[in-house]
Amino acid sequence: MQVRLVPSKHPVIAAPQERAHEQLHWVLVYGSSHSQRLGDLPAEVTQQFLKKVSHKTTDLLVSPLVEAVYAFESVGDHFGPTVAHPHGQLVGLPFVPRRLTLTHGADSCAVCDLAVDRELTVTTSDHALLQVPPWARLPFEMIIAPRAHRPDLASLSPDELVSVAGCLHTGLRLCRVTYGGAMPPYLINVMQAPKGDASHHLRIELVPLHKDVQTLKRPGAMELGLGVYVNPLLPEIAAGMLRDALPGVRRCRT
Repeated sequence: MQVRLVPSKHPVIAAPQERAHEQLHWVLVYGSSHSQRLGDLPAEVTQQFLKKVSHKTTDLLVSPLVEAVYAFESVGDHFGPTVAHPHGQLVGLPFVPRRLTLTHGADSCAVCDLAVDRELTVTTSDHALLQVPPWARLPFEMIIAPRAHRPDLASLSPDELVSVAGCLHTGLRLCRVTYGGAMPPYLINVMQAPKGDASHHLRIELVPLHKDVQTLKRPGAMELGLGVYVNPLLPEIAAGMLRDALPGVRRCRT
């Protein structure tokens, strides 16, 4: 099963006229089934997805038009996708989005610091970790990161990429378990280093739009107005619940 990379028919950003030949918005298509999602497909497809993102990111960052590359998958009617078939997207941006990089003091890395927190760790593999970050905005938000400080997918060794893909695949399956067997709407955000930023630590955010049945809380004024999220579920509790759900999930042992 192959992951295909094709130009977007509805680009959110276009090159200026003098460089109109450059395509800045791409679509990643995977799976022959209209209903299957990335977590339903073999783990090898998740690996191919990340490899395609890696190669195209390297290509795009050569361009003087591109300062950062954002790859993502959005699943669910909540996001209003124009095509229901499983797919991801990749966009070359002429600026560095504020949320792309994390700061945690001049001489430390927020992702490296998180790696030693066992209470927030859901599961690990040889070269990667699946965790609930202390800054989780929504219940069961997770991040996947390489154990070593790597800025982007292209800097991963083959074994590291397999480990990162395996943790992402496990996280996707956990989304379904925590949502009662159905796949909730979710986002995958591949947060790679902007051009020339070796201090960045690669992370993949997995954000299920999971609303606890006991609360009416949804993202509202605080979240959309200030970017301040009120999460009704403590990250430590969420990580524990995800660990409890692991026995019911087929994991990639890498």
